[in-house]
Amino acid sequence: MVGWRIRRAGVDEIERLIDLRLAMFDAMDPIDAADRERVRADCHAFFASTLPTGAFRVWVVCVSGAGTGDVPGSGEPEPRAGEASAPGEPDEGEPIASIGLVVHSVPPGPHNRVGKVGYIMNLVTRPVWRRRGIARALLEHVLGVLRAEGVPVASLHASSDGRDLYERLGFRVRDELPEMRLSFADEVGRPQ
Repeated sequence: MVGWRIRRAGVDEIERLIDLRLAMFDAMDPIDAADRERVRADCHAFFASTLPTGAFRVWVVCVSGAGTGDVPGSGEPEPRAGEASAPGEPDEGEPIASIGLVVHSVPPGPHNRVGKVGYIMNLVTRPVWRRRGIARALLEHVLGVLRAEGVPVASLHASSDGRDLYERLGFRVRDELPEMRLSFADEVGRPQ
């Protein structure tokens, strides 16, 4: 049976991280080839400037023995019934899943006196590796990071595929404060 480990992604993995991000977009709403290349370039610039500083942090899951800096106790998934133990052999160090985190400051308030919010994003698992506990392990790992850093609030945007997992871990939709969005994409020339 193939095991897997969670580890922090490095700057040298930017292209792999972008590939996972694009796979996430493909699963939700595929983008055309021209937009794909623009998104790739924009992501490269973002990752190159934020990963080294820790302003944006990413953890990946690789098969056991792939890469360095494994997080102890990340788990060995059980294969699903009727599925091979190692679906599609990834290259050494090839991430099969990822999760991103940005911690930002907000003015303190009665429910967040510290004034920090962890925004969780880019939780994606390659299709052949889904339903093995990998996304849950990544999310629990990042929630542990937030707790250890004293960040009292975690937020995310849930896809329909991920919503059940998020709710099982305690995330709730706040009807009294629904997110609203206004896009200036056409004005700044970048599609969203």
